[in-house]
Amino acid sequence: MRYRKSFILFCAIASMIMLLSECIDPPEKSADARGYAYAGSSTCRQCHQTVYDSVIATNHYNAMRPTVEKDILGNLNPGQNAFTFNPQTKILVEKRDSGVFQVVYVDGKQIEAHRLDITFGSKRAQTFLYWAGNKTFELPVSYYHSVKSWGSSPGFSPTQINFNRVIGKNCYECHSSYIDSKLTMTAGVIEETLDKKSLVYGIDCERCHGPAADHVKFHLANAGIKIAKYIVTQHSLNRQQKLDECAVCHSGNDKIKEISTFTFRPGDTLSKFYSPWDLSKTGDNGIDVHGNQFQLLSESKCFIANQLLTCNTCHDAHRNTDNNIKAYSEKCMSCHPNTQHDFTTDASALNEIKSNCIDCHMPEQPSRAITFYMEGNNTKSAYLLRTHKIAIYNKEKNK
Repeated sequence: MRYRKSFILFCAIASMIMLLSECIDPPEKSADARGYAYAGSSTCRQCHQTVYDSVIATNHYNAMRPTVEKDILGNLNPGQNAFTFNPQTKILVEKRDSGVFQVVYVDGKQIEAHRLDITFGSKRAQTFLYWAGNKTFELPVSYYHSVKSWGSSPGFSPTQINFNRVIGKNCYECHSSYIDSKLTMTAGVIEETLDKKSLVYGIDCERCHGPAADHVKFHLANAGIKIAKYIVTQHSLNRQQKLDECAVCHSGNDKIKEISTFTFRPGDTLSKFYSPWDLSKTGDNGIDVHGNQFQLLSESKCFIANQLLTCNTCHDAHRNTDNNIKAYSEKCMSCHPNTQHDFTTDASALNEIKSNCIDCHMPEQPSRAITFYMEGNNTKSAYLLRTHKIAIYNKEKNK
């Protein structure tokens, strides 16, 4: 009995010591919200400074970011910062001490104001979200570079103000690298809430190369080894794996998702993340140019004929080349050096054509999924994006 009491006393003391030690020196938390396997993209700069400094300027990396005044494309000056809904009602995009706000005025009186907390988009257009508790909501006014003006956010009314459109995790999966969420039942209604602190903005290095903590640890301890360990590189993937890696965000949003694509890792099979019941549309009039680059590319003769062609054949994810038509055309000419155009024999015209294959064979087309309204105009404006279906367009124009 004495030994039993001693054992119980020993266990109690040991438990108390363990509890106190955790209070004094609690277990270290992962620096990255995705877990201990992740190092955080900033660690990549230690060994890959040039590449990292290039990546952080790309549209992918800036697909989503905290809103900062200097990064807003739209004009915030008085007279240039308004969207008028009717003679009495307008929204101004205003600079204030605590940030930039979209403010509703009715007959000159402020009715409602929300700060621009998150920016979706980098160069072509920008849409903004605001936080309210553990949810994010889309703001009703966006900026469009094509018209160099503010307009209604996609799908918003040009006559009715709405600050209640919830933006959930599904949208973050293609514009950010991670955000944690949970579903709760309130009064019989399922609600999704987001963990603000877990948000990893933009498409970062580890979204495309996989968790890097082991890679960083190994190479910092073995600086002389130049062969990449514990990381996914492009040359280690087969064609479909390379395509799936891009198709995570560039294959549309019209399929039933069964698993969050935040859990996708380079080398995974993307089709396993979706229900076999495919709701996607096919045909020239079915595939929208927004977010469906993979489907459009896969219908191209170039893609079908060349079993080596992938997204990375033309795109370098480590730098921005989106406006360099000549550089993309050189990619075309590397496979089609002797292509003839029978609608002209003028030498200078032919040289010019060869420096711009893109505008003819991958022209900008209006998106049906993204439309917007300009101030005072109830006719929808087209959001133009370059199609990735490589083909011959405008035959009549070229005759």
